[in-house]
Amino acid sequence: MRNIVRTFVALWYLLGWLSHVYLGLFAPETYRPFGETALITACTTFWHSIVMPHITVFALFLAAFEVLVGCLLISKEKWVKIGLIFSILFNLFLVQIGLGYPAPNPLTNFLVNRLPNLLFIALQIPLLWGWDERSALEVIRVRFFKTNIVGR
Repeated sequence: MRNIVRTFVALWYLLGWLSHVYLGLFAPETYRPFGETALITACTTFWHSIVMPHITVFALFLAAFEVLVGCLLISKEKWVKIGLIFSILFNLFLVQIGLGYPAPNPLTNFLVNRLPNLLFIALQIPLLWGWDERSALEVIRVRFFKTNIVGR
């Protein structure tokens, strides 16, 4: 189960970067609503005054970050832990900033802007315990491509 969750989270990042490249280059205004759902007012100001004027750069940086985190998560040993820490911290940031859906009341705001990332964090926290001696690719190879060669 551990490897399934780790692979799911890694694929989330390894496929998600594509959307940020596309949106950053061709639909940068898509990111504007994120500034409206932050819990901390200073983040809203920062979003509109610093991030949005340079959103293409920030989106491309985010894409690179997602590739990095995905690669760390499919690696092994301490690198998986580092990837998990980056992922959890990033998702905590998203809990604070929200997912860009202005909501009419606090409950709806929590459900649409905060809860998805809290669940994603909860999915990852158990992965911090234990040790990944094999990369995700090694696990898949052993699980699905077993060889019957003597001596292996």
